[in-house]
Amino acid sequence: MILAFVLAALLLAFAAFAAFGVPYLVMGTRAFEEFGERADAQAMLAALSVAAGLVAGLPLAGDALISAGPQMQVFAETILGVPERVWS
Repeated sequence: MILAFVLAALLLAFAAFAAFGVPYLVMGTRAFEEFGERADAQAMLAALSVAAGLVAGLPLAGDALISAGPQMQVFAETILGVPERVWS
């Protein structure tokens, strides 16, 4: 889980650098002068913000994603309507 969290954070940081850091390094402050008018830059910032929020919530959701085998079997039988003889 820690490896997934670190990898997600690194990939998110690289995406943010590629989207906003490289234009700033090339053009300086002019890269953000028309930020209010550029819908593509605003969409990229919104997507990166949502991804950062999801990465921050990853440790909280990790416990909910891990469940024991018998619980999943009951879930599968309930949802799919599969008889018990299939699983034994």
